[in-house]
Amino acid sequence: MSDKELKIADPRRSRWIILIIFIISALPVISAWWILKKLPEKGKFATSNYGELITPVIPIKDNMILKMLTDESFATSKLKGKWTLIIFGSSECTDKCQENLYKTRQVRLALGNKDMYRIQRLWVTNNVNALNGVNWVQKEHPDLLVASEEGENKEFSNQFMLPNVLDPMISQRVYIVDPLENIMMSYPSNEKAEHILKDLKRLLFVSHIG
Repeated sequence: MSDKELKIADPRRSRWIILIIFIISALPVISAWWILKKLPEKGKFATSNYGELITPVIPIKDNMILKMLTDESFATSKLKGKWTLIIFGSSECTDKCQENLYKTRQVRLALGNKDMYRIQRLWVTNNVNALNGVNWVQKEHPDLLVASEEGENKEFSNQFMLPNVLDPMISQRVYIVDPLENIMMSYPSNEKAEHILKDLKRLLFVSHIG
């Protein structure tokens, strides 16, 4: 084969290699999502998961910027590579909000040293500036990422709207985002911590990403 023919073939071959790498990378997460309903539990096959599977998954838009409690910018690309529990709740953080923050903290700790670092938590609030000087957040939730959108912008939050959830901030649901930045499961605000923990354990068991 001539040098000219090699040059023509190389780009096509490169595209195939990139596609194969992407498929291989995505397979563990796809498998985790599919097996979630099928993984044996106490010798029997589980018939259902506790959370609401989002089908198809919702990819989070690239390069979206949130404002953090530390006044730094938070690029949503930082969600990549870890499983993320996202909690929505206003800066007033009423009882339900407090409960969700506590619940997700305990879920993460219950995974133990082996898996807890594969999980990160993000509290998306309506006004992160209102939390300046509020000590309980960092004292009780040192691992928690806290951020909000600027002004009236709701482009990030709107991605979490579901047929039965018109406003994530009001509904205060808890979401699981996979390491490929896909919104793939959600829970009502009154979901038990042990249910979220069981679903996460299944996902982490069958996934080698994140």
